[in-house]
Amino acid sequence: MKIKSAWKPIWAAKRKLLLAAGSVLALFAVIVFILTERRGGQENVTYKETQAEYGLLTIGVTKSGSIDIGTVEQSFDLDMSALQRVVTGNSENSMGAGDGGSAGGMGGLGAFGSGPDLFGQMFGGGGSLTETGEASHLTVAGVGVSVGQQVTKGDVLYELAEESVSELEQKLQANVEKAKTDLEAVYAEQKLSKQTARYTYESSVAYGDYADTEYNAAVQELEDAVESSRITLERARTSLEEYRNRLEELTDSFNDAVKVLENCQYSLDHTSLSDTGLYVYYYELTESAQATVDSLEQQKEQLENNVRQAEENVETASENYNASKRSLDQGRLSAEQTRDLRKLAYQTAQETYDITLAYLEEDAAAQEGIYQETREKWEEFSSYISANAVLAQYNGVITSVELAEGDSIRTGSLLITLYDMDDVSMTVTVYEEEMTDLFLGSAATIRVTAYPEEIFEAVVTEFSDASTDAKGNVVYEVTVTVKGDVSGLFQGMTGDITFVIGQSEETLYVYKRAVITENGKSYVKIREEDGNIVKKEIATGFSDGTYIQVLEGLSEGDVVLMESKVGGS
Repeated sequence: MKIKSAWKPIWAAKRKLLLAAGSVLALFAVIVFILTERRGGQENVTYKETQAEYGLLTIGVTKSGSIDIGTVEQSFDLDMSALQRVVTGNSENSMGAGDGGSAGGMGGLGAFGSGPDLFGQMFGGGGSLTETGEASHLTVAGVGVSVGQQVTKGDVLYELAEESVSELEQKLQANVEKAKTDLEAVYAEQKLSKQTARYTYESSVAYGDYADTEYNAAVQELEDAVESSRITLERARTSLEEYRNRLEELTDSFNDAVKVLENCQYSLDHTSLSDTGLYVYYYELTESAQATVDSLEQQKEQLENNVRQAEENVETASENYNASKRSLDQGRLSAEQTRDLRKLAYQTAQETYDITLAYLEEDAAAQEGIYQETREKWEEFSSYISANAVLAQYNGVITSVELAEGDSIRTGSLLITLYDMDDVSMTVTVYEEEMTDLFLGSAATIRVTAYPEEIFEAVVTEFSDASTDAKGNVVYEVTVTVKGDVSGLFQGMTGDITFVIGQSEETLYVYKRAVITENGKSYVKIREEDGNIVKKEIATGFSDGTYIQVLEGLSEGDVVLMESKVGGS
């Protein structure tokens, strides 16, 4: 085809001369020219044979797009804080309360109402935990990757300086030992708790009667509150009843006055103005009745307000009364519990001792947690750092290497960025009418230009909201994610997506690249018995992007040629 295109302008320019020279000479000139072009041109045409064959073809919507590979950052997530923790508060502090003697015991009586504070006075061990360690760092001894390199999870990214790894290992090991020592110290304090519990018992026996006195005072206060709220409620109810009775009486008077007013008004309306004396009489009566009605109405409104206020007072008083009764019940129960707990603490040294041990065990459990945390950090470090190296956590192609030899690695340090080969996608524009058979999870196939005969499986993973293109068509952006082996794909590769709607029945097809389209007709090239290559017209149907259906012009097994052009001298 390119030979004909190159010859056409020359032929047009020399047409008259060739006609004059005669048809034989013209034919000879054309043959010579073509042969010359074929031998001396820039491209040579080669052909690859392929056969028309029967099989299943995928039916779907095909769109063009380009490969997009997601980007991911790998940071150094290992927590390298020293985790050196100390216990603030010790057995000496806990004994300090006891050393206060009798006066100290009396002073501590006011804290009894808070329950567990009692045992805090008996045993002050455990204290609070404070993290004092500083974050460490590792040093890069060598870089094991470069930009453009494809890595898999577990590949070495950075070699680490052995001394920096050893330093952190020593810190973590020291933390484990310290946490173990702190735990042993907590266990040692359990022995001191017996003395503390005994002292608490001896100091508290003297206050056994006080617990009853305090209980009686608390209950009496609650009972007084109930009685006071009951009296308030009764008063509110009495006041409400008085207001309601007055309102009822006043309402009757008001209704009577309204009737009188209506009668006066009726008489006035039916009296002629010519009868001046009678008209004035009824007018004055009407005015007087109106004034009475207005006055009674104001009084009635005031009493209605009073009734509403009284009703609110009753409701409030009732709520307060019920609340005070509940408070009495709850308070009595709470006071009983407090009294019983205090007497138990006062009178049963052994039980107090057991409770003290329970609280101490909680402290020991907390210290056990710290010890376990330090061990886990040590184990995490051992698993994260392999053979003095930091390993890749993702599969992909590296786009940037963030560190160099001699750099420090700290918690949160960015190590590399890479194309995430687990996030390979293609996004294309699909018309509204083509969306009917698409849904999230729909199957699709991708064929990229670089690998025309290779099929990549994909699924629909995202739809955009509808928009309008330049021609007013409603369109959607549809994204598919490629599945399986994507190692040969690169950012920006172009290709076609075919959204799979179904499969055809057994049908005849050839490679789409073997079909030539000219002037709305389809052709294939075949080699005749004499070796000549000619075009043969065929009728085609749908295509899956790689193959195209043949409706007429070929039979199964027919050999067709796919043209390929290569450079020549």
